[in-house]
Amino acid sequence: MGITAGIIIILMGIAHNLYGEKKQIPALKELTEDSIMIGSLRIMIYQGGILLLAVGVVQVLVSAHILELSGIAAYFPIGIVIINVITSLMIAALLHQEIFKITIPQFVIFALVIALQILSI
Repeated sequence: MGITAGIIIILMGIAHNLYGEKKQIPALKELTEDSIMIGSLRIMIYQGGILLLAVGVVQVLVSAHILELSGIAAYFPIGIVIINVITSLMIAALLHQEIFKITIPQFVIFALVIALQILSI
């Protein structure tokens, strides 16, 4: 279960980067030529995507017994995913309710990943 969760997180990290680069950056470039704004968005896209990728790799390595996280560190992968989901939910709920329409599949996948992570601890 943990390996499956890790693979899904890795795929989500890759998708995060690809979607941002192929969809969000071009859309923003149509609205503005402000290189600071475009660069800031690109940084945020890759920060999130690479963080997910790294968490997924750690999840796979721990589940495959290649890496050992003991004590509180054993909860870091699931904690990072939960923080990511809570942040997204809070921003959507408080500031951008219209985003819920398009992010429901993402939240379903995150719920599946969190369930798999809990079951693998």
